[in-house]
Amino acid sequence: MNEKRPVTRRNFLQKSTIAISAPAILGLSSSLLGKEPAEVKFAVIGTGGRGRSLLGEALKVPGTRVTAVCDINPDALDQALKASGSHKPKTYTNYRKLLEQKDIEAVIVATPPYLHKAMIINVLASGRHCYAEKPMALTVHDLDAVVETARSSKGILQIGQQLRYQKQFRQLMPRIHNGELGKIGFIRGQRYGDWNGPGSRGSMKWLWTIEESGDQIVEQSVHELDVINWIMNDHPIRIAGLGGQNIIHDPEGANVFDTYGLTLEYPGERHAVFSMIKYAPYSHNMGGRIINAYGEKGSVDVQLSDPCTILWRGKDAPPPEKVHTPDVDFGYESMKDFFRCIREGDKPFCDAQIGRVTALTALLGRKAMYERRVVTWEDLLREGAPVKPIKG
Repeated sequence: MNEKRPVTRRNFLQKSTIAISAPAILGLSSSLLGKEPAEVKFAVIGTGGRGRSLLGEALKVPGTRVTAVCDINPDALDQALKASGSHKPKTYTNYRKLLEQKDIEAVIVATPPYLHKAMIINVLASGRHCYAEKPMALTVHDLDAVVETARSSKGILQIGQQLRYQKQFRQLMPRIHNGELGKIGFIRGQRYGDWNGPGSRGSMKWLWTIEESGDQIVEQSVHELDVINWIMNDHPIRIAGLGGQNIIHDPEGANVFDTYGLTLEYPGERHAVFSMIKYAPYSHNMGGRIINAYGEKGSVDVQLSDPCTILWRGKDAPPPEKVHTPDVDFGYESMKDFFRCIREGDKPFCDAQIGRVTALTALLGRKAMYERRVVTWEDLLREGAPVKPIKG
């Protein structure tokens, strides 16, 4: 896909509308019920903290075997070997060499974001299935290149927007989209955390540079923006935003924004506000992650871990309703879906199209902040997103 063929609103709705069978909701394959699943051999590129977490989730899925791991950090490789137990995968420091290993059927990419595009394309070009961490890429052009490769590849591509696999969200979203809460006119969201700079996160210094992470909005807040898009069942048509690096000035070279605020406009005169702070205390209700959606018939507190709570409107409104599922690990659920799709030749719930639109939403917000103006979806597709804030 190129920038002359942007995703239309109708295409996005078709891609994002939920149509899930009962076995899929339960994380089960109807063709595998009562049967031992065929073994799938996989590899992991990037075995830092996130990569090892995905490795552990993948190994919980019945019928999986890790046969190769790759990282440029010897300590990370050693820890991945320990996490692999009796599987004893081969180790690599060059991912292209890993792709020469013949028995690999699927690859998990969990490297810093600036490496995602090239690695995803090379994995798919080798004929393998690919699970890639978000964001899928860091520019409009690169996102389109990944989608085009995924479209022509025989392997599947699943993107790690893992909140899509939260079971209570999977129950809640069809109710919202079917109009049970009426028109959702407004969403409030935040991601407030406490950060002491790159030194506090060990070797993850890439997280604190715009060039390697895409800034905090693209690397981290992309999760919340995806949920907001999901609730609205669309992408924003324009965003206004301001932000900056106004408190934390780290001598080790961190240049990401430590605070920002966005106003997003969706079709149908619907709006959302989203803000981020990197120096907020967690105590006394001053921190944390919040998404509240306000509708004409009811509003919902969309909790990332606790039950979602629906508050109905009107004098005869029923009592608050909890949308709850037994505690599950949505990281595991996403891995389970990945291997299910491999075995059945199915399309993953969170595919390249969702990954593209979500990353574009984050880039749209970043462009608005960096350029200090209201930016439309069409502006972004036509102009791309600046890689550094405009001074002055």
